[in-house]
Amino acid sequence: MNKYARSILPVTFAALASILLLVALKLPLWEMRLEAPQYRDQEALHVAMHPNALHGDIRELSVLDKYIGVHIPPTLPQFRWLPALLIAGAVLGFAASLLRIPARRHALVFVSGALAAALALAAVQAMFQIHDIGHRRDQKTILVGVKDFTPPFIGTNKIAQFTVSSRLGLGAWLIGGALALQLGAAWFSRERHAKPGSLKTASAQGVVRLTPAASHSS
Repeated sequence: MNKYARSILPVTFAALASILLLVALKLPLWEMRLEAPQYRDQEALHVAMHPNALHGDIRELSVLDKYIGVHIPPTLPQFRWLPALLIAGAVLGFAASLLRIPARRHALVFVSGALAAALALAAVQAMFQIHDIGHRRDQKTILVGVKDFTPPFIGTNKIAQFTVSSRLGLGAWLIGGALALQLGAAWFSRERHAKPGSLKTASAQGVVRLTPAASHSS
């Protein structure tokens, strides 16, 4: 790969990664669908977790959940820092692509690694919050006989009369693509070393061989 391509590709990949991270700010990271005999097909209930808020049939679920003793929080702690994290990842990732080699590669790996670690922390935190919804319940409710439950983070589960399905949202997939692009930019920014059989090495060896002969003739 020539020097021009090695300079342009990391910047292009990092710029695309930054665009994906910024677009993900407006898209759901996680989605949940709830179906029951009275909520089928188009009437099924939906919840979507965006980087800064919960969207969907939150009010309807809050009314239903009073009967089984659960409470959906109106906000989550992640909403205070997730948007800033994505913006920082976009800005720092692009800025890192403008550095010189090898600082560029190390900076890109650091940015993508820090972003992935923070997102993993947010996902683990969300799993505990989902667990608490079905286990920290009000025991004075009408349907107190419903056993404790854990809504699925990914997959499908049966909870009372509801079939609950959860999956990653489009925003999460865009973030995954952005991380891959940042790592790709780091890979293209690695230092290239001349191989033993390359032309430069052969020329250098030729010079070394000729040097003694030249000095002897003189």
